[in-house]
Amino acid sequence: MPKRYIPHTQEEIKEMLATIGVKSTDELFSELPVEKRCTRLNLNNGLSEVDVMRKMKEWAERNADLEDYSVFLGGGIYKHLIPQSIQPLVERGEFLTAYTPYQAEVSQGSLQMFYEFQTMICEITGMDVANASMYDGGTAAAEAMLMSCNIKNRNHYLVAQSIHPEYLKIIETYAKGPSIEIETVQYDEETGMIDLNDLKQKIKENTAGFLVGYTNFFGIIEDIQNIREVTKDILLTVSCNPMTLGVLKAPGEYEVDIVTGEAQPFGGSLYMGGMTLGIFATKKEYMRKMPGRVIGKTTDMDGNTGYVMVLQTREQHIRRDKATSNICSNHAHNALVATIYLSLLGKKGLKEVATRSLRKAHFLAERIDRMDRFDLAFTGPFFNEFTVKSQQDPKYIRDEMIKEKIMGPLPVIEITGDEAHENLSLIAVTEANRMEEISFFASRMEELL
Repeated sequence: MPKRYIPHTQEEIKEMLATIGVKSTDELFSELPVEKRCTRLNLNNGLSEVDVMRKMKEWAERNADLEDYSVFLGGGIYKHLIPQSIQPLVERGEFLTAYTPYQAEVSQGSLQMFYEFQTMICEITGMDVANASMYDGGTAAAEAMLMSCNIKNRNHYLVAQSIHPEYLKIIETYAKGPSIEIETVQYDEETGMIDLNDLKQKIKENTAGFLVGYTNFFGIIEDIQNIREVTKDILLTVSCNPMTLGVLKAPGEYEVDIVTGEAQPFGGSLYMGGMTLGIFATKKEYMRKMPGRVIGKTTDMDGNTGYVMVLQTREQHIRRDKATSNICSNHAHNALVATIYLSLLGKKGLKEVATRSLRKAHFLAERIDRMDRFDLAFTGPFFNEFTVKSQQDPKYIRDEMIKEKIMGPLPVIEITGDEAHENLSLIAVTEANRMEEISFFASRMEELL
């Protein structure tokens, strides 16, 4: 039986507010615009509990169910097919335990899962070592910035302007405390790829590193090999959609220093904005500067296999002055989902998912590009996501599509806030999109013209 919600008394609320030093509950939400706040539910007074539950169910049914919608939205979170066997496995009681395995002797299951997760991430990225798990792709990228500046002992850091705008905001927020100067590197307006000349000009003596997307926010596959040549004297971080690594060359083969990314595509659901999971991998020589924790495999006195935490960089675990990160929790359960997903698919399965996503995306892109009033915004290569330029308002297109139970395309300006992107839309395609859905999407786009 589900547990009922028991509200706090007014006396308890006053005591809590006084303890944290605010006068009212409204002060806790002062950052939110007034028009976005919900002070009370629109319910009539005197309703019974049954009537309230009935009304809440009615409201809930207004929400879109992804089972009934075609999804062409991307922008960092993607709809992929999730094997049915994952859910019953991750719901087993053994996995629903405390997140931090402080006592190795009673946490062997969790520690082994972390170890397998790290191993798989290393295999996919081509890097030497990976940590247990991070919050999401954005905070993983920000931690890479801090780590780069820590290793180089410099306070200037470069970020590709074509990185996900939310990632850039997180990086800028992280940089405020240690007074790190963040500077963006322009992208070529024709190809959508990094402007290598701009990158060269912005590297200074105090530059610690450079972060670039693989793919970038516009879906373009960056030329990591040439970028590595330009950044040979600083640390290079690649922020990737790890699903692309099913078909693209692993970043480690380009001798990059750090790889981060968002692993939601590895079995993560889309509900509540997406079940996020950050990945973080680096070279062995930088392992002690890496945030999070590293799980190792060993044997005990009797020769039995055992798993332990061999490195911990949080200040709670070690001397504060030695800590390299303040990561307090981690998405351990989400890492479990990703581990099971990758185990079920294997190398061939991951490549198959990536290949189908790529082919379907290119099929749709070619069809849209042939339309009179739509053009691909960039000429650079792309994986499963691409940007189109239209003579129609992208928000209008999005609103009309939702009437047909189609989610997408995504108006780029809503994410970037840049008026230069007012005619751009982002479209994502995965193996989960059936060909009939793709054809209907294309025909509906053409009708809107």
